[in-house]
Amino acid sequence: MKQLELRVEERLEVGRQYVRKLRKSGRVPAVVYGKSGTKPLSFDEKEFRMLLREKGQSASLVNVKITGGESVLSTIADMQRDPISDRFLHVDFHEVSRTEKMAITVPIEFIGESVGVKDFGGVLDIGKHELNVRCLPADLPGSVKVDINGLKVGDIIHVKDLKKIKDVEFVDGDDVVVVSCKNVAEEAEKEALPAETSAAAPEAAAAPAPEAKKAEGKETK
Repeated sequence: MKQLELRVEERLEVGRQYVRKLRKSGRVPAVVYGKSGTKPLSFDEKEFRMLLREKGQSASLVNVKITGGESVLSTIADMQRDPISDRFLHVDFHEVSRTEKMAITVPIEFIGESVGVKDFGGVLDIGKHELNVRCLPADLPGSVKVDINGLKVGDIIHVKDLKKIKDVEFVDGDDVVVVSCKNVAEEAEKEALPAETSAAAPEAAAAPAPEAKKAEGKETK
């Protein structure tokens, strides 16, 4: 389990003007919510950006350390950003218990290169980029590693095929497709067939039957 730390301060005031002042001073308004209640907070934006760089793509927990108070083990539940400036507008943290299982999404890390892609011109079709899991905070994996070295054209890896992780339960259904290797040529042929069939149909319909031609000839005489 990757555990990070973030120093925060309690927000004693609320309202738009106060929040604007916070942002102008380089701080981000936030809330941590959970069994111990809802706590309005703020933290330094630069420190939070450093934390995100350290976190990377891995599933991680954040130890939210409140100045002069307690520490709350949390996950980052939501982040709001300004689409123009990319500044953080608000962050939600969700408190977790060290002794209770939690539901969380974990990124999938694909290891190696598919032999079907490398040697036989196949294409990798990724069905899932992350998985839903249940586990205790101490058992949280940073990622779910999936070895695709032996993946041949036509092969499919389902959730049920993944290597088990001790004390971690995969919540997604067993038959959910994680990744597959497809034949590019065959896929292109299948996609082209309906178009060719539909194109030929109007031509056949436009040509009159032989009987119809004879009938037309008799009428004009």
